[in-house]
Amino acid sequence: MRYWLERTRWAAAVLATLMAVSTVTAGAEQSDADLRAERERLQAEQAAVASNIDVTQADLEQITTALAEIDANVRLQESQLEQAEAAVAAAEAEVVRSQEAQAATEAEVEELRQTMATIAVDAYVSPPQTDTLQVMLDGDLGSAPERQALLDIRASDTSDVLERFRAAQEDLAIQAENARQAEQRAREGREEVERRLGEVQAARQQQSELAAQANLRLHEMRSQLADLESSRSQIDSELQRREEARLAELQRQLDEANARRGPVELPNGGGSANLVRVRGIVVDASIADQLAAMIDAAAADGITLTGGGYRDSSSQIALRRAHCGTSQYAIYQMPSSQCRPPTAVPGTSNHERGLAIDFNNCSTRSTACYQWLAANASSYGFRNLPSEPWHWSVNGQ
Repeated sequence: MRYWLERTRWAAAVLATLMAVSTVTAGAEQSDADLRAERERLQAEQAAVASNIDVTQADLEQITTALAEIDANVRLQESQLEQAEAAVAAAEAEVVRSQEAQAATEAEVEELRQTMATIAVDAYVSPPQTDTLQVMLDGDLGSAPERQALLDIRASDTSDVLERFRAAQEDLAIQAENARQAEQRAREGREEVERRLGEVQAARQQQSELAAQANLRLHEMRSQLADLESSRSQIDSELQRREEARLAELQRQLDEANARRGPVELPNGGGSANLVRVRGIVVDASIADQLAAMIDAAAADGITLTGGGYRDSSSQIALRRAHCGTSQYAIYQMPSSQCRPPTAVPGTSNHERGLAIDFNNCSTRSTACYQWLAANASSYGFRNLPSEPWHWSVNGQ
């Protein structure tokens, strides 16, 4: 109950969150990162609710649902951890690239610095003005253009070196900032990995604890089922023992009643029954031969058929009194199907005519007795009353 109450509270929280998201979206659309974070939070809350399930009270479906929710949270946390580790790897690779680029630029700056120093020394030793003056003093006017071109080239080279030096310094500053930012991302990513790792471990701990409780619950349920099966088996054995005792007592009573030989007047104008004893079972002479043949055939197959056949009216009334009730209605009018076990109304039973047999050791359909009769009795003219595995007669009633 507590688990489902918490699930209800969680569902309400989810609904409230969705309404909040809808409200925010109407004003300012949330970023993908915000939605993913909200989804992750709800998944963690759902797993937390699932972990609080009382497995001693929950059924298998509830336990399975809780395990599935926690497993989903574990997989989500593991996926987030993998993404965080990938982000750290990318940031660290960017740090390496930035540092390599920075080192190359620093080398270029140093090289340009050396070039500029050389130019400065050359300019100090041989200033451009001196070169111009020397040209004028030489009076070699024919060579003056060439000298001027040389001076222009030197000035252009110096300007180019200065421009390259300034550009290299700017690149170096940018690369240093890129390296700093990459290092910061890597540092933050490593912190995120640590946090994600903790969440994965917590989720796995939830999963492990619930799985252990579920295993214990399943073990208890299996033990309960085994106990129930044992109890049911004992009850079945006791019921079978009582039924066999009841049938044995009925057989004893019938044997006593059948000790009297000779014609028996049947009720309802049924005439008289010519009773004979076949292998210890008293039946009407009209079925004696087929019953004897069936008993012998069963014996040949290793099945011993014993039981009771003819039952006089007083015995039938006694059975109705025991199975249906003691009132006149219960004995003579109540439908046989309402008796436990079903018992024919006096005067209507095939037992009273000697045309039915209740076989011993046929209390259930799983007995060897019933199995053999079900396969062979019809060949000898006997049919079973479906509600009573032991009852076989000439018409199945």
